[in-house]
Formats: sequence, C-alpha cells, structure tokens
Amino acid sequence: MESEPPAGHPAIDWTRWEPAGKTDVRSPCPMINALANHSILPHDGKNITKPMMTDILTKSINLGSGIATVFAAAALKANPTPGAVSFNLDQLAKHGLIEHDVSLSRNDIAFGDNFSFDQSVWGEVMASYGEATETSFESASKARYERMVKAKKNHADAGKVFEYGVKEFVLSYGESALFLGILGDPQDGKIPLEYLRVLFQEERVPFKEGWRPLEQPLTQTQMNHLIFSLVAANEHKAAEAADVGLGTLHAVANAVTNLFPTHCSMM
Repeated sequence: MESEPPAGHPAIDWTRWEPAGKTDVRSPCPMINALANHSILPHDGKNITKPMMTDILTKSINLGSGIATVFAAAALKANPTPGAVSFNLDQLAKHGLIEHDVSLSRNDIAFGDNFSFDQSVWGEVMASYGEATETSFESASKARYERMVKAKKNHADAGKVFEYGVKEFVLSYGESALFLGILGDPQDGKIPLEYLRVLFQEERVPFKEGWRPLEQPLTQTQMNHLIFSLVAANEHKAAEAADVGLGTLHAVANAVTNLFPTHCSMM
C-alpha cells in the first residue's frame, strides 16, 4: 500500500518492513533505523553516501533539504576512514557526533552501551506521559527533562562524568522537536503516543496507525519554533539552562540558533 506523497515526491510503500537481520547494521537513531527497516535506506545499513542520505530524508519524511544535508554530512564524518565517501549505520554510535548523552531510548556511553534500544530508559520516558494518549509541548518537555534528571543522578551515583553541556542541551531539545515535527503538525506539538511507541520500540514508521508524510518540508525555522516551545514549556528551564552555563533565556535562544543547523539530531 503506497502513501499519497507530497507534491513532487515518489510514492513509498510504507507497509514494506522487515527488522534487521544478523548481518545488517543499525544506528542509535530510531528514525534512521526505521528507514532501513522499510528498505528506503539500504536494508543492510551499509555503504550509505551523503547524497543518498540527503535524498532519502527529503523524499521519504519530507525533512527540509538544509537539515537533511547537515545530518548526512555529520553522518559521513562518523566513518573513521580518512576520505571516506560512505558510512555504515553502526558508525553513527560514535559518541559526541550525532549520538549524545540523555537519549530518550538509549543508555549513556558511560554505562557501556550507547547503541542499543534500552527498554528501561524508554519505559521511564513513556511513563512520564501517564495516562495521556497524545503529546503536548508540556508533556514532551517534561519527559525530556525527567530523562535528563535521571541520567544526571545515574552518573553521580556511579561516580561517572555526566556529559551535558550547551551542545547536549540543545541536541536534547532538538531530538524531541524533531519527532514532534516529523510525526505531527510542526506548530502544535501534538502526536499520538502510539506513533512514538511504534517508532522507538519497533523502529517502524507508524503508517498503519495513520501517520502520513508532511505536505511541506520541515524547515529549520519550524524546528526552532518547536525547540523554543519545548523550552518555554519546561518549568525548570532557568535552572537547567544555568546548569549548562546559559544564564538567561536570551542565551538559550542564541545557543539554539548558533548550533542549528550545524548539528542535527535524528533521535
């Protein structure tokens, strides 16, 4: 069953889906893994070029070309081979490039595995939503903040260094903004929680559940709106910003606009 694509984009059979096999590789990024599981990216997760990744992100989920290009360029840097023109998805586990502490679905690198889906981490994130059936800026911001607080405590209890500065602060918000923007209306912050469950737990795009690609590309301006809305909804925003060295909300705004689109998180 093909979706009705945005104007100028090819139709995609989103019902075609198969999890990774024994010789396939995957990344710490649920959306990227989902695209491989749907065989939109190569199903084996290998030998992906920058143009290929850019083209697929723009034509499949209608990510703006600027954001897609930045992500693809960052992904290519994950290949440790000098001058490489392609990368494998498992190379995206390189810490501090795209992968970062306080992932919503992976543990932090200090605890060994920053790569695999972690049901304990994800279960706590989902529990934050309580009995809700859809997200809001308030609930998504709360879930993100509580994950950060728990991660910080886990590091302290284990005597490990918690890597959470300005970059991680912005990428953490960006991660939540991206799933809100791709899976729903980029303006209102509302998506069915079932969409999140399917994407993160099954690494499948929730087409069967009703999701359809955006009619217009998701732009950096829209991403900034989503990030600022999530920040505004965080009742602890001032304290968290101060912890990473951003003393004012104006400084937070500058950090977001300075970091994006030079960095891009794909969840």
